[in-house]
Amino acid sequence: MKANKPRLHPLLAALIATTAAGGVAAQTAQTQELKQITSPAGGLASGGSSSVQVYGLIDSSVASVSMQGQRATKLESGHMMGSRLGFKGSEDLGGGLRANFQLEMGINTSNGAQQQNQGFGAKAFGRGSLISLTGNFGELRMGRTLASLPTEVQAVGDPFGLGGGGNLQGIQPSPGRQNNNILYQSPSIGGFIGKAAYTISEYTRQSIDIEHRAHQYTLALFYKNDAWSAAVSATRMTNPTDGSATRYFNSALAYDFKAFKLFGSFATFKNPGAAITPTVNTGLDNSGQLAGFPSVGYYEGQDDRSFSIGASVKLGPGTLLLNAIDLNDTGPLNRDARQYGVAYLYPMSKRTTLYTDYGYVKNKNGAGYTLTGAVTAAGFTNNGNSNAYRVGIIHSF
Repeated sequence: MKANKPRLHPLLAALIATTAAGGVAAQTAQTQELKQITSPAGGLASGGSSSVQVYGLIDSSVASVSMQGQRATKLESGHMMGSRLGFKGSEDLGGGLRANFQLEMGINTSNGAQQQNQGFGAKAFGRGSLISLTGNFGELRMGRTLASLPTEVQAVGDPFGLGGGGNLQGIQPSPGRQNNNILYQSPSIGGFIGKAAYTISEYTRQSIDIEHRAHQYTLALFYKNDAWSAAVSATRMTNPTDGSATRYFNSALAYDFKAFKLFGSFATFKNPGAAITPTVNTGLDNSGQLAGFPSVGYYEGQDDRSFSIGASVKLGPGTLLLNAIDLNDTGPLNRDARQYGVAYLYPMSKRTTLYTDYGYVKNKNGAGYTLTGAVTAAGFTNNGNSNAYRVGIIHSF
């Protein structure tokens, strides 16, 4: 029996066709936000005197998604970029030292509920809650991360900026957000920035064997100049079930040709010990520990290699995004997957952007990856794959 092939949504084709002639891509809320995410300089500090800023973003879209072998039409929040309301500020302490904070809550604009883009359970500031000190020494911050270091590395090599139907986080493993995180970031030296993070598990001591389960260590190095962006990280997590070592390696590279930008990534993931199921992760996040594992979970012996290649291309007045991701599981279940994504961003102003995108995930050997956006997710088709079309609008304030 011939499997149904995904077709380009008419709205996507129409929007690309009507905007394919000449023009220069504008600085939109989307591109500005992606710069904040992917810039290795990062940091919460701001110049000038002491200040507090209220900011936010609303991303709303109409979606047609695969669901239980059929299709469902939805009004969704936070597909390309998680809808949010945030507060951040900085105080000059003198001598080059500053104190900084950032609190960011996720919002489901479809129904007004709280929402975060990774993890489980509604939290008042589920997208991040941080305090930091910055100075000549660099930055020291504590709290729930806006993004883990492996996720920051992913963002450097992701043309979709970790949102939309082509983003890396759908099938490429990453720890996601982390609670109880302590992070140090060095000053920039010749374009290089080093980062180190430790996530405290906060398990109650029951025995020496489980005292440190679910804690994580990450070391990362970032580089950026006018054209090149590069990043690499290594993470070790103590498996919360049996105390074995679960390891992530993430790397990313991007080169800006001005008219277009190329992106790539390579990552490995090894889970030699017990399975880390969505149920285990839910318990960890709800008890204030780790967050952000894919809902598919990790099985015992999973051993992944994944790579991606993508591009952002100036097309008419907007930007076309393309990305392809291949995941090869060399573990005993050989659960491979591939993901393809395309999107077009059309700037209405510096703060408002229209977009449309399409994504497709093909699973093999019983893999259960579904198409995800910054917050959204699709289900499965009747052949175990996943796809979705969306048309939406982003407005920042």
